[in-house]
Amino acid sequence: MKYSNRFFDINFPDAGIYVSSLPMATKIITVSYVTLTVLLYILRMAHYQKLGEEDDIQYIVVPILELIPSKVLQYPTSIVLSNLVDIVLWRFILTLLNLVMGGSFIERNWGSTKELFIFILGLGSITNCFIVLVTYLLASVFPGVRLDVPLDGNYTILIGFPIIYRQLLPETTIIDIKYPNILSKNFRFKLLPIFVLCVMTFMQLIWFHHFAQLISLWVTFFVTWIYLRFYQRLPALSNSGSTIQSEIIVGDASDTFQLIYFFPDFMKPVLRPVFDVSYKFFCEKLRIIKPFDADDIDKGNQVAVSRGAKTADDAIDDIEAGSRRRELALKVLNQRMDESQEAS
Repeated sequence: MKYSNRFFDINFPDAGIYVSSLPMATKIITVSYVTLTVLLYILRMAHYQKLGEEDDIQYIVVPILELIPSKVLQYPTSIVLSNLVDIVLWRFILTLLNLVMGGSFIERNWGSTKELFIFILGLGSITNCFIVLVTYLLASVFPGVRLDVPLDGNYTILIGFPIIYRQLLPETTIIDIKYPNILSKNFRFKLLPIFVLCVMTFMQLIWFHHFAQLISLWVTFFVTWIYLRFYQRLPALSNSGSTIQSEIIVGDASDTFQLIYFFPDFMKPVLRPVFDVSYKFFCEKLRIIKPFDADDIDKGNQVAVSRGAKTADDAIDDIEAGSRRRELALKVLNQRMDESQEAS
């Protein structure tokens, strides 16, 4: 879908906006998300009205639905169900839009109903378990860390979906600002993950709620990327879009889906050796990641190019071209300054 006017163009993934047209997994998860979130709100309001003005509603919790570290062993369902609830209005609206439009687009492109359940509920639950453990460790070191407050347990959609958008629509423009000319700029899906991550991190620092939630943002980012990069199993798609059940694609071995390409160019010289050492450590020492061979990388690059991604060489050429443009601009500026000094 595309919206265009004089000032800007906006692109959205093609997807049906009516519930009846949603794929199975997207429909089930969306209905569950709305139902459980509304149920959480009703239960909190009912308890608040029962207490009157003796308590603040933000301190009223429902441990069976919300991820509360001190209550996890008593209510283990919260590890899964917290992926499907929210109490903040803007996050509820944003997550719901992501589910209806993005979830539908992703499920159809993946050609797998099971994978969307695994991604949202499976990876979300793994992240929640990790964050609960981290919270207990922090509480053992810093007595001020509370274990009785709910943690947001549904970052998988807000943080993970932008990674998938980048994977499926890497060079597609989200918004193209056309007027005024001084602000003319296009923002592509490949920039979306790091943009969302930085904005969410900034918001957590400004409106600080719990240190574990700040960690949760980055843990979710790495967990979802690792799964998509190395472990996800999808049926291969034919040119007509139908699945080829006999062939399974494991992970995304394409060069442009390397972790280093998620970050700005100025950070790459610092991050590249760190990521290279980490990759070798997990592959060679721990052996929990199977290294890609040349055939895997070739197939991954072919799939990425079919989605519109640039090759790694093209990406390097763009970086070098940008560097040359900056050097030329600096040279011209120095010449003009010299001419100005001579004239004076």
